[in-house]
Formats: sequence, C-alpha cells, structure tokens
Amino acid sequence: MVRITEVMRNVYQIDLEPGGYSNLVSVYAVNTGKGLVVFEGGPAVSSRDLVSAVRNLPGAVTHAFVTHVHIDHYGGTGALTGLNPNIEVYVHPRGSKVFPNPDIIWIPAKEAMGWLGELYGRPLEIPSKNARETRDGDRITIGDVTVEVIHTPGHASHHQSFIIEPWSILIVGDAAGIYVKDLDYIIPTTMEPLRFDMYVDSLKKLISRNPTYIAYTHHLLVPNAMDLLNRHLRQVDVWGRTAEEAVREGLGVKDLEGMLVERDQDLKRVYDRLRSMRAHYHLFGMAVDGLYKYYQGVEGRRQ
Repeated sequence: MVRITEVMRNVYQIDLEPGGYSNLVSVYAVNTGKGLVVFEGGPAVSSRDLVSAVRNLPGAVTHAFVTHVHIDHYGGTGALTGLNPNIEVYVHPRGSKVFPNPDIIWIPAKEAMGWLGELYGRPLEIPSKNARETRDGDRITIGDVTVEVIHTPGHASHHQSFIIEPWSILIVGDAAGIYVKDLDYIIPTTMEPLRFDMYVDSLKKLISRNPTYIAYTHHLLVPNAMDLLNRHLRQVDVWGRTAEEAVREGLGVKDLEGMLVERDQDLKRVYDRLRSMRAHYHLFGMAVDGLYKYYQGVEGRRQ
C-alpha cells in the first residue's frame, strides 16, 4: 500500500512500501505550476504503485530526476514514460548508458544485494531519447521551481543530488546515509562500490550549500538538514577511522561491526532495535562490508 503525504504545499512524499516494507523507499513529487516533477523512481517492484500515486496528484508528469542508477532509486522510473512518452529524465552522464540497458546494473545488483535486490526487481528500461545528462552546477527552471544539480560521487561514481528552490529542499539520494526516524539513526551509505574519500568530500560539499530541508530516498523529508548532515559527517569520521584500524589489525567484518557498536554512540543506543528491522539491518551490514572492503583496497595499495 502506497502512502502519499503532502509534506509542504505542492511537495509530496510517496512512500512506495516495496514488498510491504514501509519507511524504506520514498519518491518525491513537486507541482511546479506547469506539471509534476518526480524525484527518484523507486524499485521496479513498485512501478505500478508509483504510476498510481502520480496519477492521483494534480498535474501531468513532465520531468524526472534520479540521483543515481541503483535499482532502488531509478528502477521504476521507466513506468513514467507510460504517462508521458516525452518525459525528460535527468541523470548523471556516467549513468545514462544504463537507461536502455538495465542489465548493466541489474546483474551485479542482484549479487550484491541478495534477497533485497531480488525483491526490488529488474529495473525498467528508459529510452535513450528521454535521458538528459547533467553537469555539476546546472540550474533547471520548470514553472515556479528551480532545481540545482550537485554532483556528489562516493556512494557511486555517477551520484548526484539536487536542491529544489524556493524551499531549499535537498534531495540527497545516497550521498548522506539512510535516516531511520524511528531510531533517530543514520545508516551510512558506504556499500560497494565505494570511494569513501569522495563520499566525505561530497558530504562536505552538501553542507556548504546550507539546505533547509533534507529529503531522504530512505526515507522521508525532515527540516533539520544541517544538523543531520553535520551529525553524519562526524559519524563517518568515526566509521572510517575504525574500519581502517580493523583492516590494519587483520580483523574481520564482524569484528568491525562490534567495534562500531562500541564507538558509534548512536549505534550503541539503537543496535538491538536495528537488528530486528530486517531490511534496514541488511543495508547496515552492506554498509559495514563496503567500508571494510574499501580500506582493504587502501591497505593493499600501501603494500
């Protein structure tokens, strides 16, 4: 069951609840006065729900923006071409080749994500004619709304985030973690393939933009954007130093998880509850593993 919430005037959060998992993946839609702009597309398994939700909103869909071509962020976007065959879909230039060829990302995603990847499903194809490649710093005005494009590599080489004016809403994608509101905890999005150095630089870049609101794909819009971004920056400093130490000492991934529970005080507070949340704990495990493997690579290059 899809939940649609008007989080502020003309801005809608669509909780897609893929596979019945609520509070996991959201898409955002904005009424520009000249139609609807959709941010993110959710996984393919939720594509019919996405179309149904968009049809229930005022205005016809004209544009879509995807932060990156991972299966839970863009997989259902292709369904929007059924509502508007001429929809313009903005994507990082390193990700556009995936649109007509989703197996490029689907095959490795199934292996990396396991049962959750299978649940999300194979992304829908998007014709190349609908793709609009972005440049860092682009400003795209659609009706009463302006979207600023910010390239934010790290979680993925083709990651981008967006600031929507006039509200100063940051559509963050996976550039700054997964916010679990029920726990008031951020799971770092440090899954493979990770460039942790770029992840940190991109996080600092977003902080420099001073957004008012932050809209997480995982999974909601909240007002204290700067507090959360700065909290996450402090958190990943702890995670990074801990992972580097674990690899240097020859410890394993489960050892690293135990070390993080002791050193990330917010994690220590919520760890038992997090473990009971099947999808979120799975993503947490992927994040720990991705950071561990990143530092394994760093250590290997030193030798």
